[in-house]
Amino acid sequence: MAGHEWDDWFEREELIGQISDIRVQNLQVEREVVQKRTFTRWMNLHLEKCNPRLEVRDLFRDIQDGKILMALLEELSGCKLVRIVSVDFLNHITSSVLMNDQDNADL
Repeated sequence: MAGHEWDDWFEREELIGQISDIRVQNLQVEREVVQKRTFTRWMNLHLEKCNPRLEVRDLFRDIQDGKILMALLEELSGCKLVRIVSVDFLNHITSSVLMNDQDNADL
């Protein structure tokens, strides 16, 4: 086999590898989208039983303040959770989580 044929073969194999990597990345993104949509639907199935009725439209935005998560846990467990509205409490939790992230410690 001449040298240029080997070069062509290596270039083709490299291109095939790059295409495969792109396909894997696309499948990972698609999987995340499907999981997010599935979890959102599952949450809404349980949250529709709440009074007042709650709904998740944007999963990451809607669960940020913790209210929907608490309502979901109450619905799933059948128990009322104690609501702590102290700003200091939230600040302490936030500070603890940030410190944990900075120290790279596992909780």
